[in-house]
Amino acid sequence: MGHRKWSAPRRGSLAYSPRRRAKDLLPTIDYWPKWSDKPKLLGLVGYKAGSLTVRYVDDVPGSLTKGTEVACQATVVAVPANYVIGAKLLKPDSSGEPQETQRIIARGLPPFFDRLRGVRAGAGDVSQFERDLPRATELRAIVASVPKEAGLEQKRPFVLEVGVSGSPEEAYRFLKDLMGQKVGVESVFSPGQFVDVLGVTKGHGFTGVVARHGIKVLPRKQRKTRRAVGAIGGRKPTYVTRFVPRAGQYGFHERTEFNKRIMAVLPDGSPLTPKGGFPHFTVLRSPAVVLLGSVMGPPKRPVVLREPAKPPSYRLGAPKLTSILFSDQLIEVTAA
Repeated sequence: MGHRKWSAPRRGSLAYSPRRRAKDLLPTIDYWPKWSDKPKLLGLVGYKAGSLTVRYVDDVPGSLTKGTEVACQATVVAVPANYVIGAKLLKPDSSGEPQETQRIIARGLPPFFDRLRGVRAGAGDVSQFERDLPRATELRAIVASVPKEAGLEQKRPFVLEVGVSGSPEEAYRFLKDLMGQKVGVESVFSPGQFVDVLGVTKGHGFTGVVARHGIKVLPRKQRKTRRAVGAIGGRKPTYVTRFVPRAGQYGFHERTEFNKRIMAVLPDGSPLTPKGGFPHFTVLRSPAVVLLGSVMGPPKRPVVLREPAKPPSYRLGAPKLTSILFSDQLIEVTAA
């Protein structure tokens, strides 16, 4: 910034601080929105498959192209049926943070759940769990998604705590009949509604400030390095502030994208598969969801679809799809 005649905006974004690696492939979700309708699961685990082009009639209120056919990028997410393997009760501690008080695990789970740490079929005292219901503030379902049911090679299931709408008593009555059963995507989400997508971005490792923060490369006649920050601060005080772009971890961060519209929910995603399958994925062998826009992460990366935390002020019905394209290949889809 030295020798600049006028002020200028900073080079590079310092948002999402700290830029550290995610702990796991599956993101940690602390917030589940309150839902006023009947008790239901507020999220499911899926796997990113690839991108398509959808043509549909724009029906967004106030849009300049409303009523006309538009083409947009869409992402296909394979969502095999999730297993409801247990439930847990939460109660705030002295600092207000929710803490687990009781947990139960369903009986008669498939044998591939034996490889999960901390999941033992039939664990927990059901009678004590029911007695603690009035004192709990939240009930969450413990669901598991099996990547092999989506056509992937990984055998170890992904386990996630999913919020359940309603009071703890209503949520427990709802989950009692689902223990050990599968929940399909068509029973949780519907075409036209908005969802939040939570996942882990593609990792790039340790990178410099040009790739990590997007700063400008210095002129050719720079005396020292060119791909570095021109000035990192004054001599006093003798430290570098956190507002100065620095090299470090780039990618593999937990991110949330709000209000992605569901364009289609398919009980069988095989019609969406292009010739030869999706690049770096496989042939779709499970139910699938088509989301408008992009989704973080590479193919095969697990993502969480959640009821919207900040839904828009308007509601839309099922979109009117005219065609779905992969490259120049037209894919016929009967359900929308």
